[in-house]
Amino acid sequence: MPASRMSDRGNGMNEGSSFSRRGFIASAAAGTTGLAVGSSAALAASNGPEFPHPKTPEEAIALLKKGNGRYAKGKLELRDYSPVGERVASSQKPFAAIITCADSRISPTLVFDIHRGNLFVSRIAGNTVDTGTLGSTEYAVAVLGVKVVLVLGHSNCGAVKAAIDVANGKAKFPRNKFGAIGSFVNLILPTANAVPRSRRTVPRVTVANARAQAALLAGKGPIIAPAVKSGKIKVISGVYDIATGRVNF
Repeated sequence: MPASRMSDRGNGMNEGSSFSRRGFIASAAAGTTGLAVGSSAALAASNGPEFPHPKTPEEAIALLKKGNGRYAKGKLELRDYSPVGERVASSQKPFAAIITCADSRISPTLVFDIHRGNLFVSRIAGNTVDTGTLGSTEYAVAVLGVKVVLVLGHSNCGAVKAAIDVANGKAKFPRNKFGAIGSFVNLILPTANAVPRSRRTVPRVTVANARAQAALLAGKGPIIAPAVKSGKIKVISGVYDIATGRVNF
């Protein structure tokens, strides 16, 4: 149950690009969700089968489902693990943002059989929405122009187990002994408490938590909620079965 959070962001904020704090705030206030990052020439050069650039949320979701289907069947199309090269080194154009667990058994680019540069991934134990994952996802929506946001839970999640133990009165995580571990457990706790104790199993709470975090994220202003309302993006949830490789959306 890793307690650290990290974000797989490719070239990150790309401070040398056209992105600026002032421009971002002004454009976000105006409702813009597709600011330029990197040169347009670099983005054009990265287009093609490896970088599909779906035009709608539905197309983006279909790509994720098809890729995961290949992965679960062991029929991967992605076999090039060499450096991405100059064509995408100076910019990124992901079509999906993913909030998933920090668990070492999850690798979204493999799970969805997609080339690097297509997924903007934020990781935190328990795949919860906190300030860091929220801000990262807002950046993905407002600046990078993703079409879909996926909150991805997984089977046998240690963070979910911890939240269930707290809900059942079997565990506590005082800060003086456990540091910040309790902070992400507390983000799952309301969902665990909402599930009747007789049904409070890890699989059920895992599904409920992914859905709850997605619903929470979809309602967050001033960036994500308007984008959802306008149809520019969809916020969905899913659970990855580590044993089978299948994502249940």
